[in-house]
Amino acid sequence: MRKGLKLTGGSFAGKNIKVPAKGVRPATNLVREAIFSTLFSFFENGVSRLNVLDLFAGTGSLGFEALSRGASGVTFVDSGKESVRSIRINLEDLGFKGEVIWSNVIRFLKINRALSYDLIFMDPPYRYKRCPEVVDLLKQALGAQFASVLVYERSYEKELPGFGDDNEILKRKKYGQSELLYYRI
Repeated sequence: MRKGLKLTGGSFAGKNIKVPAKGVRPATNLVREAIFSTLFSFFENGVSRLNVLDLFAGTGSLGFEALSRGASGVTFVDSGKESVRSIRINLEDLGFKGEVIWSNVIRFLKINRALSYDLIFMDPPYRYKRCPEVVDLLKQALGAQFASVLVYERSYEKELPGFGDDNEILKRKKYGQSELLYYRI
């Protein structure tokens, strides 16, 4: 485990979180700041008091940024043992409340059929091919009455992912080789 990823905003801005030594690709400071600035256009109070789901959590940086900025809770889901371990350590070190689930994302969504999250981060490995399936399972688990914002980070591609016609795209922005897509699902 290594130290060095700083939170960019909120009550814990500037605090370091520990991250696994290898196997993760943390969102850059620029991307994290862009995400949270953009969220003010969808939520009047930013992420304050929102219930957040961080899928493919990796370092947990997006979830920790949300907690630092006032989210009421974050559920972190990741299949990496070291990622889960570092997220638990950081939650304890920073005094945040959050749930950490060591699971494959698809398995988690198949088991949890009644979710209620306002904001969902999805930052899978860039070569991960099952994102449309993840989004379908998310929509089933959230139900028709719950409208959530999904923030999806991926490697930039000209083509939009095939998430179905019923997902409203709110914003699309390129940052270097990365792209952020914001959906209402």
